[in-house]
Amino acid sequence: MDPVTAPLADLTRVVPALIASTLAGWAVVRSMSPGLTRRERFAWSLGVGLLVQALCLAALFAAGATPRGSSLLVGEAIVGGLALVLGRRTKTRAFARTGRAGAATVVLAFVAAAAWLIFLGISLADGMWTTDFLAIWGYKGKLAFFTSGLPRRLFDDPALDFAHREYPLLVPLSFSALAAWIGRWNDRALALFYPACSLATLLAISGFLERRASRLSAGVGTALAALCYVLYRPASVGTAEIPLALGVLLATSAASDFLAVGGGSSVARLASASLFCASTKPEGTLFALLLASLLAVRSAGAIRSRIAAVAALTLPAVTHAVALRTLTRGTLSRDFDFHLLEPSHWGELASRFGATFSRIFEGSVAGAWLPLLAIAVFLAATRRGAADPLIPVFLGAVFLYIVACALSAFGPAWAVDAAFARIVLTLFPAFTLVLGARFPSGPGSVGREPDRPPSRGLAAEA
Repeated sequence: MDPVTAPLADLTRVVPALIASTLAGWAVVRSMSPGLTRRERFAWSLGVGLLVQALCLAALFAAGATPRGSSLLVGEAIVGGLALVLGRRTKTRAFARTGRAGAATVVLAFVAAAAWLIFLGISLADGMWTTDFLAIWGYKGKLAFFTSGLPRRLFDDPALDFAHREYPLLVPLSFSALAAWIGRWNDRALALFYPACSLATLLAISGFLERRASRLSAGVGTALAALCYVLYRPASVGTAEIPLALGVLLATSAASDFLAVGGGSSVARLASASLFCASTKPEGTLFALLLASLLAVRSAGAIRSRIAAVAALTLPAVTHAVALRTLTRGTLSRDFDFHLLEPSHWGELASRFGATFSRIFEGSVAGAWLPLLAIAVFLAATRRGAADPLIPVFLGAVFLYIVACALSAFGPAWAVDAAFARIVLTLFPAFTLVLGARFPSGPGSVGREPDRPPSRGLAAEA
C-alpha cells in the first residue's frame, strides 16, 4: 500500500469500527435511557459499546481465534441483537426542545466545536508517542494484537513491571480491537479513539445540562470542558485520562439523575458507568466507590432504591477488581509504600503530607490560580445547581489523590509532578456539570431552574 494513502485508508477502517461498537452500545443502553437527549444517548452508546467491543475481543482470545473486523462485527451484532430482544424499553415522552438558542449559546457551541476540531487535528497529526503509551497502554494493546491474546508473561514477568501489570485493560483492548479492524498496527489511525471519547464527553455535557438546566448552561459547560487544553492535548493521546474523563462524566450524570428522581434506568446507567470507570484506570474504581458512599447517605426515597444504586456502583467495580487481581495473581502496584501507614511510620507520613501540599501549591495551584479563583468566586456568587450534591465526591477524589502522592514509593515530589494535575483534570469535564447547572438561564432556556421540582420529561423515568 502507498505509504501516503495508508494512514487515510486505515482511518476509514477505524471509523466503521467505532460506529459498529457504538451501535452495539446503543442496543444495550436503549432500555436504560428514557428521557435522555440524543446527545447523551450517543455518549452512553459509545461508552457501553467500547465495553462490548472489549468483551467480544476477549471472547475471541479465549476461543483461540485471530480477531478480525468481521469477527468482531459478528460478536457485537450478536450482543446488540440479544439486547434488543431481551431489553424492555420504557416508554417516555421525548425530550422537548422549546424556544430558540440565544446568540451566546450559538457562540459557545462554535467555540466548543472549534476546540474539538483542533484536538482532532493534533490527535491525528502524529503517531502516539507519550511514555505511558509506549510503556503501558500501547505496549499492552500491541502485544495483544500481535499475539491474538494476553500472554501470561504480561502478568507474571517482573521484568514487565514498567507496564503496570495491575492496570485495567479497556484501553489496550480497545487499541487491539481497532487494529484488528485495520488489519495492522497503525498508532496514528488508532489515535482517533481519543477524539471519539472527547466528542462523547462534550455531547454528554451538552445534553445533560440542556435537559436539567438550560441551553445557555449547556453551552457554558460544553465550552469549558472543550477548552480544557491540559486534558485535551497531544500528551494525553495514548494514555487513559481522556477515556477516564468520559467514564467519570457518565457516572456523575447518572448519579445526579438518581438523586433527582431515582428510577431503574438510572440504576442501570450507574452500573454501566461503574464498569466503564473500573475497566479504564484504578482511579475509576475509586470514583465509583466514592459515588456509592455519597448515594448511601444522601439518597432520598425507598431504602430498596438506595441499596440498588449503591450495589450498581459497587458490584461492577469490585467484581472487576477481583477478576483483575485474579488475572494478575495478586500483583500490587509498586508505586505506593503502604508501610507508611504503620504506626511506627506516622511521623514520616506527616512530613510527607507536608511535602505533598507544598509541592501541589508550588506547582499545580500556582500555575492555575486564576481559573481556581474564578471557580471559587463563581460558586460563591451563584445559586445551588442540579449537580451540587455531588461536589463532596470531587473533593473526596482530590483528597485521596493527595493521599496517594504522600504514599508514593518514589517520593511526594515525583508523584505530584508526574501525575497529580493530569489525574485531577480527568474530573473537570464532570465538574462542568456543577458549574454549568449553576449558570443563570438565558435565552433559549428549555430546562427547569435547579431548585424547582423535576420536569415531567425527567420524572417519567422514575
